[in-house]
Amino acid sequence: MSAMQDDVETGEMVLERILAGSYRKVMLVGPVDSGKTFFALNAADRLSGAGRRAALLDFDLGQSTVGPPGCVGLQFPWKRDGERLFPTAMVFLGFASPAYDVASVVEAGLRLQKKALEGGCETLLIDTSGMVEGRLATLLKRSKIRALQPDLVVVLEREGEALHIFRGLEEAAYGEIAVMKACPEARRRKREERAAYRRERFREYFRSSRELEIDLGQLEIIATSHRIAASVDALREGRLVGLDDAESCTLSLGRVMEARGAAARLLTPYRGTAEKIARIAIGPALLDPEGNLRIPRT
Repeated sequence: MSAMQDDVETGEMVLERILAGSYRKVMLVGPVDSGKTFFALNAADRLSGAGRRAALLDFDLGQSTVGPPGCVGLQFPWKRDGERLFPTAMVFLGFASPAYDVASVVEAGLRLQKKALEGGCETLLIDTSGMVEGRLATLLKRSKIRALQPDLVVVLEREGEALHIFRGLEEAAYGEIAVMKACPEARRRKREERAAYRRERFREYFRSSRELEIDLGQLEIIATSHRIAASVDALREGRLVGLDDAESCTLSLGRVMEARGAAARLLTPYRGTAEKIARIAIGPALLDPEGNLRIPRT
């Protein structure tokens, strides 16, 4: 294990370091709009171009690149076709900020990391959210690092916003640290822009949806967080849910249109067979037809 680095490296230096090394897990940490995703995409492209079996694990629930918002997404093997990336596996949580339930976010990431590594991934790139300041953000990042144990943590900073996370964090939780300046290509976005991005992603995801009626009596009903109840009563109109397989990975999202007794009618882009759906995961949020996500007060 190496000590924390004081030297700031360029993005190209870090990319070359990843390409030349044998890192199996590389985690990106940094504030909002510092270029973590831009760097992760470039690294995945470069690794794939060099013949390495790369994957991207996307932890950014609110500004997701792999899959719809409110999900932790995995793409493996790596393939980029345009700006939108479609997950080969994902776990639905149903909230846009990891602050809602840190433990559930970390558990979802562990599940997908296991899937990638068992599938033969050689380098897993782990993109995280921009929460780095404050006690809750520190808890979140330290929990992810301790759980996923990256071989290399790439810290992107503007003015020293993120290195405090590693002060007091045991070095056994990670391998090496590479510190680099925020990517110059990264542009700071306003809160309204970030909300508009989520709306568009949801509208895009549900654009080709159809109605699907499911028999709740044949499915296990679970909650994505300890903060909500796993009950049929929670399936009110507009509730965003996940349709999960037997391995607890999400096949598709659904928006509840109606629930009566043991039957529920959903709007979903899912095109598979009903037999593959093993459980319905209830999230805390409601999604309106315009793509606005809202967690009602209980």
